Amino acid sequence: MTNFDIHNQAKRISEEVITSCVPNVDINRGMITELVEISKNTSRGRTRLCAHRNVNESVHEMFIVHPKGAYIPPHKHLEKSESILVLDGEVEYFTFSDDGVVNQRISMGDYRSGKSFFFRLQKPIFHSMLILSETLTFLEITKGPFKSDDTIEAAWAPNKDCGTEVGLFLRKLNELCEG
Repeated sequence: MTNFDIHNQAKRISEEVITSCVPNVDINRGMITELVEISKNTSRGRTRLCAHRNVNESVHEMFIVHPKGAYIPPHKHLEKSESILVLDGEVEYFTFSDDGVVNQRISMGDYRSGKSFFFRLQKPIFHSMLILSETLTFLEITKGPFKSDDTIEAAWAPNKDCGTEVGLFLRKLNELCEG
């Protein structure tokens, strides 16, 4: 069996999202490198390869690439767990109370970094990430099917379209890491 071929065994759903067209997905280092390269040609510098074939599957496994400075609005998922496994890069993973107080900060990196490389969030808790490396590549696993109304963005967090507020929010998170 040959490795997964993103050009012949997957389809582009949007600028950032690629979904497998085959049931068995074999990912190697070369595929991760290719995803990072693909991300560099998207408007937000992000890409996501869904190993599951459609949004209705019961398990969603996604290889995700985000650039440094990407804003992931604090959000929580109703009745879903979420796991992340860092493949490459460094990130600070934050959980928040319902009113925006940081509850937990987890320094994460790949297995060889000596940092936490896996985190599973079981309960519906607001969470976000501050990406420290030029790119962060991780595997995210969650329960399907995907329904946008299962995700709630924090009312206290800046809207992704408010650049100045987002910059201030990311700076605050960065100060927590330095202090």
